[in-house]
Amino acid sequence: MKKIVIRILLFSLFSQVLYCQDEQTGFKFDLSVRYRLELWNGMNAKNYGDDGTEETGSLNDKILMQRIIPGITYNNKKLTASFHLQDSRAFGWSLQEKKYPHLFKIRKTGTESPYYTMNPQEEYFDLYDLYIEYKNLFKNITVKAGRQKIFYGDYRIFGPGDWGNTGRWTWDAIKVSYKKGENYIDVFVGGTKIHDPLKISVPFTQTEFWGGGIYSHFHLTGWLNAEPFYALKTEGSADYIRTLSINRNWAGLRLVSPEKQDLIYDFLYAVEFGRENGKRINAYGYFAKAGYRFSSLPSSPVLSIRCTYASGGKKSDNVIRTFDPAFGASDKFYGWMNIVQWSNLSDPEIVLELFPLKKKMWVDIKYNRFYIPVPDDVTILKTMKIMSGKHRLGDEADIFIRYQAFKKWQFTGVLGYFKPGDIEQINNNDPANSYWFAVQVLFTLN
Repeated sequence: MKKIVIRILLFSLFSQVLYCQDEQTGFKFDLSVRYRLELWNGMNAKNYGDDGTEETGSLNDKILMQRIIPGITYNNKKLTASFHLQDSRAFGWSLQEKKYPHLFKIRKTGTESPYYTMNPQEEYFDLYDLYIEYKNLFKNITVKAGRQKIFYGDYRIFGPGDWGNTGRWTWDAIKVSYKKGENYIDVFVGGTKIHDPLKISVPFTQTEFWGGGIYSHFHLTGWLNAEPFYALKTEGSADYIRTLSINRNWAGLRLVSPEKQDLIYDFLYAVEFGRENGKRINAYGYFAKAGYRFSSLPSSPVLSIRCTYASGGKKSDNVIRTFDPAFGASDKFYGWMNIVQWSNLSDPEIVLELFPLKKKMWVDIKYNRFYIPVPDDVTILKTMKIMSGKHRLGDEADIFIRYQAFKKWQFTGVLGYFKPGDIEQINNNDPANSYWFAVQVLFTLN
């Protein structure tokens, strides 16, 4: 670890020197280094509360997450070109690829192959981005092609999933943007990459999904913005998934208050349709938020109530009614412990946000109560099954603190606590409460 820290510091200093030398030519040498220590008790990414099964790792993990992204960016008035690498590792993780090489393989149940891998924490020396962006190719139109991050709005439909060590959604895509003032319309098409620690992913190959979308933002009045969207997801080119037949579509609208307004409201509705493996899809999801910013009080507290809902269905149904969260992020929206996603979910929550040092510090205190609308055939984290006739999965409380101490240094601390609800016994024992603690340091150069 000492060698790793020394290398990071030397690379940081070297990059700063190169940046100073090449600033006038339009080249910038970039670096992002992120370390996060996570302490788990009672659960992990694949198991809740059962220490008697195989290939489930430790329920008391102590993990040091490392993510290093070095690279170079070129800018001029018309053109931006970017090339960055990413190396993601999880030291001390009980679910490491070298211990359980099959754990994050996606394949048909009961088979060994074909498969593809989606590892959320480990990806060694892979391509983070590689794109060219041409501004104002025509009036108000920009074109961007290559590997890139694509995210919009509140990240629920299109999000980067950046809290995960490998980053959930990375696109190899062509995107066309029209922008006039604060209004814009983006159209893009491409594929999302897999996350395999043992493979270097070449752009536009080994995709998990092909697809694309349209996302737009319109300032309607001084008190309302509208964001219509459309998303498409089909089977990708990676092994196994290319043998499936997927045609999932989402269409919807987000209505949201302007950022500086004290009265806060946010409503998003998405309908999902299409077909998958011979079954018709008929599902929907929504998010509603109402709150108020007490800007005259110290720390400008924001108190809000929120409700997230996603339809569910039985596996035996002739129609798929379980909502799929498209390409959205899951972190923070449904609790920081990543127990549930925006799928077959009812999640009322109350949130208090504080800003003690104005823009430098953000404190987020939240309480979620999770229900599963259709609990039949549902198992959460491979062990949690809801009692017959019940729907409540459990309650989660979180405290999140982020502090931008200096321009290049950011510090984050999170504490999460989960209390199971109407859950069946796990390995002949009543399910116990669990918690999670994390501290993170992020250094960014340019």
